Amino acid sequence: MSQLKKNHHFIPRFWLRGFRSGTGQLFGRRDGLTGPVSTGNVMQSDWLYTVYDDDWIASDQIEDQLSTLESKHAAVFRRFVVPAAQVKDADRKELCSALALQACRHPDVMRRGYRLTKELGIAFMTAPQLSKEVFAQTLAPYGVVASEAESIHGQLTSVSLEQLAEAVRALLDLPPWDPQLPEQEALKAQPMVQTQLEALSMVVLDAPAGNSFVIGDTPIPQDRLGAGFSVPLSNSVAVQLLPASAPQVTRRNASNSEVDAVNQEQWDRSLHTIVGSNQAQLQAF
Repeated sequence: MSQLKKNHHFIPRFWLRGFRSGTGQLFGRRDGLTGPVSTGNVMQSDWLYTVYDDDWIASDQIEDQLSTLESKHAAVFRRFVVPAAQVKDADRKELCSALALQACRHPDVMRRGYRLTKELGIAFMTAPQLSKEVFAQTLAPYGVVASEAESIHGQLTSVSLEQLAEAVRALLDLPPWDPQLPEQEALKAQPMVQTQLEALSMVVLDAPAGNSFVIGDTPIPQDRLGAGFSVPLSNSVAVQLLPASAPQVTRRNASNSEVDAVNQEQWDRSLHTIVGSNQAQLQAF
């Protein structure tokens, strides 16, 4: 374990560097305390992407894959943060890919997927007492379509209650690092989230002189992505994603009130930490 990477960032360091001041300073506010921080000690969690194989051998496989993707995504961000640069629809789609991964790799999202899987296991226990139709309604909130739910119902009712109970108990006993049900399974949703984001129009906002964007530890909403949201890419550039019948990408200067609204959205979504280039700005939240 000592040879593995320990410090895993759920917001890439290349992204955080974009919020440093002109003198290279980065400030953070965590639980009411504000002061200088570094990209190495914020927006991170130990062993977050460490995975195990069936022999319980730990691996940096996912962390290494994320690092490779981050190099690609950093290049996309650089195209957007050039002041007033024109971005193409292909750039919009590449950024959607990066933002989709960010949505899926957040620790809360990964834990939620793990928790929902266990809740689904408990729901499976009700199959013998329910009709196919009612069982399908029970699974609908988990994104299981009716035809699939009816198929699952048939499989579950074909085994004894003892076998079903034992299988569910085994599922509930799995820790979040177990190779049978790792939290990192949430990363597999990235293509689906990307498709949802690509259906939105994108407005690139350049901050006016004297104002700047901040970023929180939950930059992407964890639900209702299709309703639209904003997310800063650096202290000078943010993007708004908006519902649209014909998605496109445009760019314009933001007003001070728009910058404030984007920053407020970051503050409202943050769990503990926000960072930016201006300490006084962070203290004002």
